[in-house]
Amino acid sequence: MSTAEMLRPWVLGIAVAVGLTGCASLDARDGVVGASRGRLEPALDPETGRPILLPILMPDMNEDTMRAIKELGARRRRDALRESQPERPSPPGLDYDTAQGIQSQNLEKALGR
Repeated sequence: MSTAEMLRPWVLGIAVAVGLTGCASLDARDGVVGASRGRLEPALDPETGRPILLPILMPDMNEDTMRAIKELGARRRRDALRESQPERPSPPGLDYDTAQGIQSQNLEKALGR
């Protein structure tokens, strides 16, 4: 019996188990949240029967502005630090030709031994 033939029942069993688990979780979720699939019903005032309208809160513009200013200041400081760090200079005498020569010498030593 080949490996593929031995794995076939296991793969089929796992696929069925995953499918049944998914169906069970959908049924459980439908029982908990009844209005998730249907339309949303507005809350009604028990005395008048009218829909309850909730107030819409306006965002605090001052708080948002101050947060944006702080983020911009932090970004400027971070960029200034990044630009102020000098690049590490390469040691003198290690230009492209020198580095290639060293590499070819090491290659010849490695192949020669």
